[in-house]
Formats: sequence, structure tokens, C-alpha cells
Amino acid sequence: MKAFLLSASAVLFSLMSQAQSYELGINGGISTTSKPHQSLYKGDDNIWNYAASVNFRYNITPRFQTGITAGLTKWERMDNWPLSNTNNMSLGEQNVKIVLADHAVDFQLELNYVIPFYRQYEDFIRSNLYFGVAAGAVIVGNDGKISYSRVNPNTPAEYTYTSELHFESGYGFTLGAQLGYSYFFNDHLGLNVEVAPKIAWVETKDPRYAGGNNQYNLFYYPATIGIHYRFGYDKHY
Repeated sequence: MKAFLLSASAVLFSLMSQAQSYELGINGGISTTSKPHQSLYKGDDNIWNYAASVNFRYNITPRFQTGITAGLTKWERMDNWPLSNTNNMSLGEQNVKIVLADHAVDFQLELNYVIPFYRQYEDFIRSNLYFGVAAGAVIVGNDGKISYSRVNPNTPAEYTYTSELHFESGYGFTLGAQLGYSYFFNDHLGLNVEVAPKIAWVETKDPRYAGGNNQYNLFYYPATIGIHYRFGYDKHY
């Protein structure tokens, strides 16, 4: 992984030296997380969470773009656990929140193919549609917390249940893709919409449950909208 990132950074630096324009963007939106594979606890139901990203992209030509993106989101799912008392009588199902990552921060190198749309006579790129691939690393922040609740205030203490379960912190690597559209109001300022699904492989150090949540992989699906600002723009490239 380290060798890959160093090589990719060298390629990015080489391309930067040839770039004729570049843009800085900030996006915000929502994301959801798939059921994790390999972990002991998964959560059957989706939960929508925030998503944010900052990206810095170089327009090598009107058709190709490369750059780096830093994203932030939360990985969280919901489960329903059946409860029973000591006489095996059902107390119903209770919601249990599974927090895989209180915050997941990813850093990805991107390469995009761009389809530009010109204003007129090919002298101004008014908007562009792009799609591409990305690879990088993810840092997962969490505290391993477990919260307990009762079915109701009159339920005996021995009938408490786990209402929220947090995984431990960890790290891993990611692969992803992105599809986006940017519309520029003038030479510099534009509006961007992007969908960027990713897969992450994560390793933690969690001795609980016989290490059942030490390793897992999952998909997450940020969808964002934001503002992009284009620098060093040459109308004629």
C-alpha cells in the first residue's frame, strides 16, 4: 500500500507540472453504508448520515483530470434484537444501533475522464460531465463504547439490553469510482454534483467477542453537492 501511494503521488506530481488549470472544491451531502462482511455484528437496516469532501483536481487537458480528495462520513447501521425474560416470554424486539465508525476519513487519488460542454465556438467550457476511478486509504475513528437501556423504566435491571454498540478504531484502504457534473457560472466559479461509491477494507484491534469485529469490509455511497473554483483557467487550453 505504501509503495502504491508513493508511486501514485509521483505520477500525480508529474502531471501537476504539466497541468494548465486546476480547481478546488468543497462538497456536502449524505451517505449510507452497506452491511459489513466478515464482522460479527452487521445491522440489517440502513441509516443515512452526513458526507463531506474537499478535493483538489488538475485539468491536464479538456478530457483528462487528476487530483486528490479527502472525505468524511459516518458508518452506522441499525439492528433489531429480540428480547425475552427469564421465563422465555418475549419482551419484543428493540432497536440496536451499530456504529462501525463514528467518523471515517478517506484520502484518495483520482483519475477522471471528462466530457466538456462548451458555451460557443469552443472558447469557454461552461460545464462538464466526468467519471473515473480512485484508490487510497481510510482512517476509522471510534471508541468501542457500549450503551445499555431498558424496555421501559419499570423493567427490572436484569432485563437491560445493549442499545448501542461501537466498533474500535482502525485503518484500511479503499477503492472507488466517481460520477459527477460541474456547471460553471463564469470562468472560475461553478456548482458540482457527485456520486462516489467506495469499498473499504478495515482492520481494527478489538479483543471483544473473540476478535469477531477485528476485520471487515463494506461499501459506502456518498452523494454530495458543492462549490468548485477553477484557477489558472485558459479558455483555449
